[in-house]
Amino acid sequence: MPSRPTRRSRPFGLLALPAILTLTTLSAPAAATPGVDRAAGPRAPRPNIVYVLADDFGWTSTSSPLTNQGNGSDFYETPALERIAREGVAFDNAYTSVNCTPTRAALLTGLYAPRAENNIYLVGDLNRGGDDTLLKGPAQGRPDGATALPPEAVTFGERLQGAGYTTGYLGKFHVTRTAEAITAQHGFDENIGGQASGDPGAYHAKDGQFGPKIGPALDAFAGDYTRAYVDENIRPWSAGTDPAALDALVGTDKHVSDALADATIDFVDRNKQDPFLAFLSPYAVHTPVGDAQGRKDLLATYKAKTPGTSTSNPAYGALVEGLDQSVARVVRHLETTPDPRNPGHPLADNTVVVFTADNGGVENFTDNGPLRGQKGELREGGIRVPLIAWSGNPALVKGGRIDHTPVYAADHHATIASLAGAAPAARPVDGVSLKGLFAGDGAGLGRQAIFWHLPGYLIAGDRDQRPQSVIRSGRWKLVHSYEDRSWELYDLATDIGETRDLAGERPDQVQRLGRDLIRWLDEVDAPLATLREGREPLRFTVRGTTYADGRATVRTGETVVVRPGEEVPLVLRTPAGR
Repeated sequence: MPSRPTRRSRPFGLLALPAILTLTTLSAPAAATPGVDRAAGPRAPRPNIVYVLADDFGWTSTSSPLTNQGNGSDFYETPALERIAREGVAFDNAYTSVNCTPTRAALLTGLYAPRAENNIYLVGDLNRGGDDTLLKGPAQGRPDGATALPPEAVTFGERLQGAGYTTGYLGKFHVTRTAEAITAQHGFDENIGGQASGDPGAYHAKDGQFGPKIGPALDAFAGDYTRAYVDENIRPWSAGTDPAALDALVGTDKHVSDALADATIDFVDRNKQDPFLAFLSPYAVHTPVGDAQGRKDLLATYKAKTPGTSTSNPAYGALVEGLDQSVARVVRHLETTPDPRNPGHPLADNTVVVFTADNGGVENFTDNGPLRGQKGELREGGIRVPLIAWSGNPALVKGGRIDHTPVYAADHHATIASLAGAAPAARPVDGVSLKGLFAGDGAGLGRQAIFWHLPGYLIAGDRDQRPQSVIRSGRWKLVHSYEDRSWELYDLATDIGETRDLAGERPDQVQRLGRDLIRWLDEVDAPLATLREGREPLRFTVRGTTYADGRATVRTGETVVVRPGEEVPLVLRTPAGR
């Protein structure tokens, strides 16, 4: 097994910070805030919110051990994320959907996938398994087949606009049919770089423009690297990097991660007179991943490193640390920029920064272990991600903590709306606010379970996701597979890798959680996959409960027949002797 690599030397043991900054805070210089008691906190109401949603950034892609129960990468380096995880609150049971679009739809709307104003379960369609599968997934997305939010969906951007916030979207959107809809329909005053695409195509600009998959407004930040830019925005975060490699960046094409950091800082500066929401959605670390995609100085550094004990891909590492540097720059700017709404304090004292990801990691590039599975699957490796909340104000985020509460992407809608003091939602949302968990007020969420429903297929390469429904309640995770009507039960407190199926040993838990899962499917009117045309009818006898066609049915021993084109039900059999 390769030896653990030696980390690059960094001033203060963490970040290569400007001389005016300290180890534990990236605070504004003392001269900028004379006579201010920082512990007093801000006087301004309604905090600013910077929400960072990394792409395909798995649970163990960060070098911090705090968000992943001690399983941080020993090859990929994320010093900025380490720092805000240590100073903020790190969540190690944070969940998403299986890939990009369903997670983004859930967090923007606050709704589970089966809700009418969401209806997005998977990137593409629900039949990514060919024409030979047993079942066929239903239509998803809009009536025209686009996996895009409908105009009637209410995003947290819209709710914050109603609360007087200026809202900016910067980067990948992926749940829209047109770039114009982001501002016209989905609650953002500005859209810089977002449109329907799910990947950047290429990470570097060419001749001062990014490629057609990146929204053209970001081209304003696509100019080649200059000496001043490198010295101000890259060199401070590059301790241990060969200075010649940094010098060689001058005159070369801008990387999209740097451009998005530039655009975010520019948005903050233009809108700091009023409360703002900056939604920074990096294209990193989605494919393409290769030597041409990472910034050249970072690529050279990772190619020179000793491999770690887990997956160690230099091209991926360059994208990971480039993303981390973007976070570092934005946080530093918040801490060194005076807040016009809160005189004597920097913006950080009235801003909440949230960092998370849209799905689990891709096993070609990152090791999700000890979790099982990867992006595209309902195993833990596909749906568990880092989540960090940080602020310069302990009243907003009580730092130095790890929170073990299971939380889900839809909760981010309710959280952001609650932080902003937005009016109550016109229609109830499924997510619950994490504001209290951020502040460490001791109150729980009042929720018993989180649910997932995927009525279709994603079979590609080494991914093998089939129609399933899942419930996570406390330490237990129950999985129902529709093809064979089977159940799996895992105790995540002792078996985070989902290696031991306890369904046969704990029928009481299967019954309890199975009933809860059926009640939820019934409540959200979840559609199911149907038996594919040309297949023989399915016949089975049920004493217990089934769910199909939008209703739960208690059965006392009758034979169920499912013909082609009909929904294949969830089946919860009553154990013998009961």
